[in-house]
Amino acid sequence: MTARIATLLAMLLMLTSTMHAQTADPRSLPFMGIPLEGSIDSIDSRLRVAGFTQWGGSEDGEDYYYRGNYYGIRAKLLVTIAPASRLVQSASVTVGPYSTKGMLTRNYQYFLHKLQQAHGTFSNRDGSHYLLSRWGSIKLSQTPHDNGSTDIRVFYYPSQAFYKDAAVIGLRGRVQEVVTENAVAEDQFMHFSEDGQLENPDLTDRHYDGFGYLTQAKMTEKTGQSTVEYTYSSSYHLLRRTLTNQEAGITYVNEYVYNQDDEVQSETQKVYDKNSECIMSISLHNNYLTRDDYGNWTSNSLQLTYWEKGSQSQHSTVLQKRTLTYWE
Repeated sequence: MTARIATLLAMLLMLTSTMHAQTADPRSLPFMGIPLEGSIDSIDSRLRVAGFTQWGGSEDGEDYYYRGNYYGIRAKLLVTIAPASRLVQSASVTVGPYSTKGMLTRNYQYFLHKLQQAHGTFSNRDGSHYLLSRWGSIKLSQTPHDNGSTDIRVFYYPSQAFYKDAAVIGLRGRVQEVVTENAVAEDQFMHFSEDGQLENPDLTDRHYDGFGYLTQAKMTEKTGQSTVEYTYSSSYHLLRRTLTNQEAGITYVNEYVYNQDDEVQSETQKVYDKNSECIMSISLHNNYLTRDDYGNWTSNSLQLTYWEKGSQSQHSTVLQKRTLTYWE
């Protein structure tokens, strides 16, 4: 009986830890702690848990209307989606109308204080307040009406694509294509969909979690088909990519270390045979030289160490250059 209880408690702890790990995404623009990303169905369920109720929608299916408490004050919420993908595009909060200047000013300052606590310092421009981050932007403003009353509005615009295939390898913004000169242990050409997925026909049966991180897939190869598994840290850094080809009896393991800018600082690639013996190893260390306006590197001095079973290690330095294009 005691062993059974211990097993149940262990399972409960594991479930609780998994649920906790799935409550936030560091690569998203949060709305009152809710990651503002993904399908409207997932956003709807999170909003309902936060006390918001849906009361309607537009005829074209692009807008969803909610009511709830926004930092403790009754508000209306408009969530806009892309109809084809049903992915969230933006959110807008309306509080008011206010007919007295004193109440309007007090609540405006209250929301500014709450927003800066949650997101950082806002800049003041033309009577409105703005925040621009790597993951999106927020605008706090006042909207006057003809009858003399005024609304307070907060507009959230996420700039990060939902699928994180580009983000987990350090790419910033909505990257469309990357072309790398002197690519080593990576693809020379990479193309991403507008939603952030790497377009690779050999990578099939993909499984993503609720925040758009790839967890499992299959890879079509010359010798059979491999299974691919992805392991992340609690902050959603990709720690390990494991590719296993049962038919060939080979396992490839990629491990990553990041710098403070979420870029891959160093990487190791190891190949194991069916006896779990390492037969090849590649160590890569990046020294980024130049960047574009989005902060993505455009030139890199790559230090490379290559070892193969039965041979001595070889060292070299490779100068890489790459060109990036972005979705509008």
